[in-house]
Amino acid sequence: MNGGRRRMAAAVLALSLMALSGCAGPAGSSLQSSSAPTHPGPKAPLSPDDANALAQLAEVAPRTSTIDPDLADWTECWLPSAHVIPAKEVGNATTWKVICRIHWHEADSTSRYQDTTCIGDFAKEPMLDHCYRWVHYDYEPEFDDHPGVPA
Repeated sequence: MNGGRRRMAAAVLALSLMALSGCAGPAGSSLQSSSAPTHPGPKAPLSPDDANALAQLAEVAPRTSTIDPDLADWTECWLPSAHVIPAKEVGNATTWKVICRIHWHEADSTSRYQDTTCIGDFAKEPMLDHCYRWVHYDYEPEFDDHPGVPA
């Protein structure tokens, strides 16, 4: 590979890693095990709304997933304020939708994770009460975990 392509590949890799680090949970969040995240938190301090939403997500996502909440180690989520649903779609400018990843362990300490979709509203308290397991179904003829019903 020539020098120009090598530099371009290194730049693309560095930008990708920087973009991924922006999806981290709040810095200094309490963690339940030694499998703590090693990536930095958000680059700017969290707004009070985001801090409150992330605290609620840390409780709700593991509790409403299909795993035993006692096996959950920590949770990371997209930043709610960066994922507000357009007001014209939901009638307000305070509803958000994020994906959270629950990092957990099996009884033998094997590390696992599970993704959930969470919808909340900054204007409500609590902001949310449930998250939903996120499973990728593209190109699949049917749902594997629940029956589909025509809508």
